[in-house]
Amino acid sequence: MKTKLLSTLLAGILCLPLVLNTAFAATGPAFSLTADQKQAKVGETVSLTLSGKGIKDLYAYEAKFTYDPNQLEVVTAKSKMEGFSVSPIKKDTEITIAHTKIGKVNGQDGDFDIGTISFKVKKEGDAKVTWTAMKTVDHNLTSSNVTVNSSASFKVAGKASAPTLTDIQNHWAKDQILEAVEKGIVDGYPDGTFKPDAPISRAEFAAILARALNLPDGDALQFNDLLKIPNWAQPQVAKAVKAGIITGYDDNTFRANSTISRTEIAAMAARGLKLTQGTGDKLNFADKDVIPAWAKGWVEAAVDKSIIKGREGNKFVPKAGATRAEATVIVLRMLDSK
Repeated sequence: MKTKLLSTLLAGILCLPLVLNTAFAATGPAFSLTADQKQAKVGETVSLTLSGKGIKDLYAYEAKFTYDPNQLEVVTAKSKMEGFSVSPIKKDTEITIAHTKIGKVNGQDGDFDIGTISFKVKKEGDAKVTWTAMKTVDHNLTSSNVTVNSSASFKVAGKASAPTLTDIQNHWAKDQILEAVEKGIVDGYPDGTFKPDAPISRAEFAAILARALNLPDGDALQFNDLLKIPNWAQPQVAKAVKAGIITGYDDNTFRANSTISRTEIAAMAARGLKLTQGTGDKLNFADKDVIPAWAKGWVEAAVDKSIIKGREGNKFVPKAGATRAEATVIVLRMLDSK
């Protein structure tokens, strides 16, 4: 899929063959990449804009970029064209993104911004992203390859100061939340809140865990409900899936927006730390019989490491959802236990 990303994307949506024409047009379109800022701090997100001039009938595209994965982490890619996109595919120092319109419509013409690609800054220095190649496809599914070689550069200074979170001042997990924010594991919301008691979704927890454990890049996600996984979370979910920390359901859905249960969190924490799965016999919670059979060994391993604890009345409450504060504390306990 990585080598024929756009062909697969188009064939799957249109059920039509892709006619390749690798010849370069004498007077083809011109493409450029620009950064939305010239300076950034570690922990900030920088957005780069993909622009084109003299474009004719752009129905679909596949764009390739090079970057330093030790300094930058791709967060999301968004197209400004209508249609369907796949999450960024990363291999070593290269990123590939693809997008297509849907149905029997003409491609887009003229001079316009095609889309954006965003990166989270990981360390100081001079950062550079280069747009190396662009495959364009018209509404007849004829493609052309263009060498772009346009770079966007910006300087990265020290770490950005931690934001002031307005809703955690009297919260029991205040210190842990601030520690996790400082470490870049979790973020607040644009309105300055953290929402510590809000339920945390499967996608959110997978992303937090992937960042905390500094997991390597994952593969393209293949879930049936891929479009329901937020763009910003897809790279992190892919990392957690490849690491074997989280899986989908029997119907091949991921259910990204479902509240994650305490059972799932315990299992993910144990897998993330590569703990040995127990037998479940050591569990002494009053409601241990309610814990799903598949998870008892993982829950036992996580409890034994003091990663997750019971609630009032010596109950584990396996089906209960976890809050953002609880998830943050659990991840910090994981890091402390390593």
